[in-house]
Amino acid sequence: MARVDDRWMLKDGTRTAMYGKGSRWQAVWTEAGKERKKAFRTKDAAKAHLTHVDHNQRSGTYVSRDLGRVLIGELLDAWLDSCVHLAPSTLATTKSDVRATIRPYWGDKVLADVTKADVQAWVTSMAKAARTVDTIYGRFRNFLNWCISEGRLQTNPATGVKLPKGRKREHIYLTVDQVRALATSIGERDEDLIWFLATTGLRFGEAAELRGRDIDLRRRRVIVSRSVTEADGRMVVGPPKNGEPRDVPLTAFMAERLRDRVKGLGRDELVFPTKRGKWMRSNNFKKRTYDPAVAAAGLPLDLWVHDLRHTAASLAVHSGASVKSVQRMLGHASAALTLDIYAGLFDQELSDVAARMDNLLAPKLVPALPNSSQTA
Repeated sequence: MARVDDRWMLKDGTRTAMYGKGSRWQAVWTEAGKERKKAFRTKDAAKAHLTHVDHNQRSGTYVSRDLGRVLIGELLDAWLDSCVHLAPSTLATTKSDVRATIRPYWGDKVLADVTKADVQAWVTSMAKAARTVDTIYGRFRNFLNWCISEGRLQTNPATGVKLPKGRKREHIYLTVDQVRALATSIGERDEDLIWFLATTGLRFGEAAELRGRDIDLRRRRVIVSRSVTEADGRMVVGPPKNGEPRDVPLTAFMAERLRDRVKGLGRDELVFPTKRGKWMRSNNFKKRTYDPAVAAAGLPLDLWVHDLRHTAASLAVHSGASVKSVQRMLGHASAALTLDIYAGLFDQELSDVAARMDNLLAPKLVPALPNSSQTA
C-alpha cells in the first residue's frame, strides 16, 4: 500500500533520530513485489510522486528502476539480436562499431545512470570524422530507444546531443577525356571497370558483386540486386543501399567493351574479380590500383572512386536525362534525393530548358546554346 511517511516526527509528536536531516517526507510504494522509497522536501511533492507512479503502473508505462540498473555491456548483444530489419551489410558495420567504439566506452556503465551530459562528452571526445561520429552516435541512440521499448528507460538521454559539423565535400565530375585518361593509366585489367563505373553510376560494392547472370547485353541492361561490403575483415553480401533492385542501362559503347569480358562467363562468376577470382575490396583497390592511376593521369589526388558515380550522374544529366531517369539509374529512394544531391547539375538543365523554349518563341533573340555534353 502506497503511503507518505514523516521521517522527522512520530505520530505522537516525538522527534525521530532523523529530525532535521535530509528531506522530511518519504514516499513509499511497491514495485515488482519490493518496497521502494524516495524522500521529498514537501509532503505534497511526495504525494504527487505516488500519484505519478500509480498512474504509470496502471497504464503499463512505469519503468522499473531495477530494469535500468544493469550494465550496458550486458544489453548490447540482445539489442543486436533484435536488429533483424537491418540489411546484412548494415548489420555487419553496426556490429563493428559496437565492438570497436560503443562497447569499450559504455560497456561497464550502468544504463540508468547515463545522462545527456555523459553522451555529449562521449560524442565530443570521439576523434573521428563528423560523418563517422554521426553514424556511431546514431547507433547508440537507437540502442537507447530499444532500451525504452524494453521498459528499462523512460526517456532517451541521447536526445538533443549536439554533433560536430563537417565541411561538405564538393563532388568532382570528370569529363569524358578525364575518364579516358584515368582508364588508360589504370591499365588493361581494370580499364573496363573505370568506364563501367563512370557510365552506369553503380556503387563500388554493387559492381564488385556483379555476376554473369546480371549482365544482359541483348537488352543492354545491368540488373543490380546485390552489393558486397567489407566489415570486420570479412565480405558481407546484401541488397543495394536502398534495399530495392534496379535495372541500369548500358551504353552501346559500354556493352561492346563488356562483350569479351562476359563471353563464356558462368552465371555465378564475378564480372570484375581480383586476380584470384575473389571479390574486390574497396580499400585495397583504392590504395593499390586507383590512387596511383589518378596520380599518373594528372587528376586531383583527392578523387574518390565514388566520384565516378557522380561523373555518371553528370554525363546522364548533360545528355538530357530527366531527374526520374537519373534517380532510377542511381538507385536513389526518391527523385527529391537525386535533386538534393545533384541540384547544381539540374540547375544548368533548367537554364537550357528556358533557352530552348525561347528558341521556339523568339529564335532571333536566343544565342546558340552551348554544347552541354562537353561540360560533363
